[in-house]
This record gives sequence, C-alpha cells and structure tokens, in this order.
Amino acid sequence: MTRLIALAGFAWLMAGAAPAHALPTCEFQGIPLFGEVSVVESDPDVRVEVVASGAELRVQWVNRHADDCGEWRRVGLGADFTIQIVPTGGDIRIQEVSGNPGLN
Repeated sequence: MTRLIALAGFAWLMAGAAPAHALPTCEFQGIPLFGEVSVVESDPDVRVEVVASGAELRVQWVNRHADDCGEWRRVGLGADFTIQIVPTGGDIRIQEVSGNPGLN
C-alpha cells in the first residue's frame, strides 16, 4: 500500500515503512542546500537535526568554495543561509560526512 503523508513541509511517499526521498531536490523552501553557512542560535533559515542514519542530506563541511549539493562552508558573515542545530524536530535531518555529500 502506498500513501502520501505531509510532514513539516515535506511530502513523504510511504510504501510500507520506507519513505522516498524527503528532499526531491537539493533545496529547502527555495534555499539551495549548498554554499556558505552560518550557524546561529535563533531565527535560522533552516533548523537542522544531525543524525547518524536516516538523513535526508549528507553534508560535507569544506574549506573551499561549496557549490555541490550538501557541500557547506562555515562562515560568520555573508552566509548564503543560516542554520540552527536542534536535538529533535528539525526542518531537515543531516548526516555529516567526509566525502560523497548530497541527497540520500
């Protein structure tokens, strides 16, 4: 049985218990999920939950220009978008990786 469930702004296609990609493209509410990122304590563009498995996005922190899906470069000012790391209830779930960033 296949059913569509809307949860926190995402449409999940359920076939049994396994969801399809929660992020059909490498963006969240129009924000491309690559580039320069600032980590903030409040009022973020995206609330991020860091998980060991079951992530929608694999993120690689880089020290160079970040232009591929899931490549993030930490900056203080001039960020493309801001994130707040939360223990639960994030807008997206990410897994930090040392290579092969992108959608799961």
